[in-house]
Amino acid sequence: MNDFCKALVSETRNEMLPQEMDWFGSLVGEWDIIWTENMNTPDEKTLKGEWIFSRVLNGLGVQDLFIVPSREERIRLNMPNAEYGTTIRMYNPAANNWEIYYTCIGEYTRLTAYKSEGKIILTEKEQEKMKWVFSDIEENSFCWHNYMMDESGEWNMVCRCQATRR
Repeated sequence: MNDFCKALVSETRNEMLPQEMDWFGSLVGEWDIIWTENMNTPDEKTLKGEWIFSRVLNGLGVQDLFIVPSREERIRLNMPNAEYGTTIRMYNPAANNWEIYYTCIGEYTRLTAYKSEGKIILTEKEQEKMKWVFSDIEENSFCWHNYMMDESGEWNMVCRCQATRR
């Protein structure tokens, strides 16, 4: 297993990934998060989590582990089967874009990404009724929001995450 980890994880960005397209590079590291889900509903809840980003696949990708509640909180709250997912973002030099795939137990999402006004916006590819937005990206913090489109075509925030670098 050690060889797998060594081959997967990359310490540096690959030269085929231009600096101006390295949108996710500043997220590499370990983050403590405050996660709020089911916003504006009776089921709204806030949990502590963790989000870990690493360069992967010869430096052309950025992968994360998204854990809510955090491993520590899972033990404290006795919630062993909460969200434990991963997103793989792979830069495609030929198309000069990012190929993105998220998965967790029982679900997967393919996304495309673009950058606008300092935000990284990921839109679900098949129905285009969900988007994830990274904003306020600083050296030691960022915000993330999940929006869903309702029947009238309006975007509604359903999840929010505030991240602080460990």
